[in-house]
Amino acid sequence: EGTGKVNIRRDKRDALFSQLVRERANWTCERCGRKFERAGLECSHLFSRRHRSTRWHPAAASAHCFTCHRYLGEHPIEFAEWIEKHLGGVRTSLLRHLSQKIAKFNKRDLAEIEADLKVELQLMRGARAKGVVGRIEFAAPRAVQALEDGLKARAA
Repeated sequence: EGTGKVNIRRDKRDALFSQLVRERANWTCERCGRKFERAGLECSHLFSRRHRSTRWHPAAASAHCFTCHRYLGEHPIEFAEWIEKHLGGVRTSLLRHLSQKIAKFNKRDLAEIEADLKVELQLMRGARAKGVVGRIEFAAPRAVQALEDGLKARAA
């Protein structure tokens, strides 16, 4: 019997995004507060990675340790409550709508997303090298932000 899960292949953009999410949290689980030294922390997507409109959106992922990631995955109601508390109702609602938007990125878009993620990671690492601690936010790739901007414009 299958698990019902669809395996989505991770690519270089996913690896960069995961690094950004974990670094943003300063290698600390956003649920339990446990600190990690570069291993043991996972990028937890609030919506499946199959939803390309939110796949690389900074607000649509959190850093969770294996235990918290698994627990939240096995308890979807508690996960939904955690998301709402973490992001707020308005932001959560916007991301839910965005996750349902079909996003088709061409090769140029994907290359731009990768380049944008690389720039954000360099900026974040530079800030860490200068002694910045705690959470450091990062910008959504331009193609992803354009989807959100379009959704907001239609809602206005």
